[in-house]
Amino acid sequence: MAQLNADIIATTAFGILNRRGVAGFTMRAVAKALRVTPMALYNHVADKAGLAALVVNAAIKQRPLPPPGGVWREDLWKIAAWARESKIAYPALAELQRTYRIWTPAMLHHAERWMGVWQHSGLDLKRAVVAASTSAMAIDGLADVESIYREWVPPDHRALQLMPNARLLLTADYKPAKTFELGVRAIIEGLHAQLSREQKASTRARRAKRNNRRSR
Repeated sequence: MAQLNADIIATTAFGILNRRGVAGFTMRAVAKALRVTPMALYNHVADKAGLAALVVNAAIKQRPLPPPGGVWREDLWKIAAWARESKIAYPALAELQRTYRIWTPAMLHHAERWMGVWQHSGLDLKRAVVAASTSAMAIDGLADVESIYREWVPPDHRALQLMPNARLLLTADYKPAKTFELGVRAIIEGLHAQLSREQKASTRARRAKRNNRRSR
């Protein structure tokens, strides 16, 4: 097919992923949808992981990162909200990334932005790296758990009759968007506060050490 190109392949493969999930995401299925042989795809991608990378890049391009606003806390929140919305819009995408262990230019751009914002938080480089990696894992976990809660069914009320605290917890009115924002902001603020204290303590210790050497 003369018109076959990476964009057409990515769009078709993305549609198959959304309809069939990762289990149905195959070279044969994409080729069939495009009315070409599977071998025709290998002119554009090296293997199935390459096909997955095309799909991930295409999905991220459909939902570009929000522009920076200049306030580091709000910029982190906007990126986290973007990641959550992307997971909701494309539920099979995260599984595809994990299955094929791929890093695409669009994914690396996301990581670059996340780390860059943390560097503007006042933390030194070492602690900014810790904050960026820890917050990324925690926030990703929040978004994953939210997807489980959408299909979660609380225990039968009879099982909770003698457990008032569990009943309060497991029957609470759950508001996904508000819960996610509360969690994200708590993670960001908590990490920054803890690492800022460590940074100040480290600075004081170095100054004290220099002063002790000078006084000898």
